[in-house]
Amino acid sequence: MKAALMDQLSMASWRVNSGSQRFRQYPREVSVEYSNNDLDNKDTFKSVDVEHKTLRATGSIKVTSAVSEDKIPTVLALQLSITEGPDRLPADKDTQEVLCGKLRVLETDLSNISSLISEFSAHLVSINSEERTIIITFKSFEEIWKFTTYHRMGFLHQCLGNLLLDQVFWLNVLDLEDSGIEVSFNEEALNQMYKGFLMQEGSFFGSCTVNQMFDSSTSGSDLYLEKGDIALFEPPFLGSGWTVLSLADGSRGNKAQPSLEPVIPFHEWFLKSCPEWVLVGSGKTCCDLPFQIAVGICEATEVYDGNGPDELSFEAGDRIIIKGLLVTCFEWFMGKLERTGDMGLIKTSLVKSTDSLCESDEIFMKQEARKIFNLDQEKIKTEAIAFLKKTCQSNVATVYKLGKLF
Repeated sequence: MKAALMDQLSMASWRVNSGSQRFRQYPREVSVEYSNNDLDNKDTFKSVDVEHKTLRATGSIKVTSAVSEDKIPTVLALQLSITEGPDRLPADKDTQEVLCGKLRVLETDLSNISSLISEFSAHLVSINSEERTIIITFKSFEEIWKFTTYHRMGFLHQCLGNLLLDQVFWLNVLDLEDSGIEVSFNEEALNQMYKGFLMQEGSFFGSCTVNQMFDSSTSGSDLYLEKGDIALFEPPFLGSGWTVLSLADGSRGNKAQPSLEPVIPFHEWFLKSCPEWVLVGSGKTCCDLPFQIAVGICEATEVYDGNGPDELSFEAGDRIIIKGLLVTCFEWFMGKLERTGDMGLIKTSLVKSTDSLCESDEIFMKQEARKIFNLDQEKIKTEAIAFLKKTCQSNVATVYKLGKLF
């Protein structure tokens, strides 16, 4: 009986040891899947200390994907600090310690801060009270779009200030103007996260940062894109290079490492909602006009016989009065032939500038609206400040005492 009991204890001990060995063979690693899927469970927020230390040490992770070997961050650190004065300078050490104490309280109960972060379309990972940082992550480029919009509008630091700083703090800083919480983060890391989400979707629209040449993927000549040109980029797959589709004429090309930056999220959403036949043109318009939007009189450079409906026929050297606006990126504009008075559509590439051609930068303003820009802005500012000082004579810091009634 005693021998059988010893055998059972030995067997149980062997199972525990083998099980622990199996767990040690598969250490938990921070990955894109973890940050994208497991963060929905609020209970995991309390057990991310190990992962947070790893991320803080490395700063980024390596995405396991066939499309990229770059290191793309999966978390973003929000650095918090209390600022004072109109220049928003950091407060003293004792004041910053108040913020650290508030963050320590939130570390014990993450429900409030997690709800607030989710309102900004982000997901809470952890809080580091000593460094005054809040670690967040995103699941899609739409969430980054909303988060950056809230940040630019000033909602981020206002809402965090209302959560972290109580009424006692605000009463103590009544004599200090523009006191509050300043939120800063690494914008380059956020841009890399944004680009990583776009690469996961397969293709995205980007703007060339330099003039560059692409190897032609068709029988035509190599594709040349200038700085600022927008094209559709497809990340490399299984060792291949980047593929690009020019929106100017539909030409395709390849390049190992193109210099590009993604368009802003609104433009990405808008361009992807358009069909290809709308986005891709028939080629860049060859126009030598000095203005992008022009009004006045231009001159025809060659003979043109208008065969299509509403097209205007003219001779080389004819002066053409622009009716409305001439936009250089448009293939046609409405014009009036000065010699005959005929009106019709004219190709933008067939005209050149004259002394009577000028730029139009007041497209959507009426005559009454233009008068606003002729006013003295400094005079208006001085009068507005004087009026506000006259009407706002109350002082919120005044101490009042209740007297006795006899």
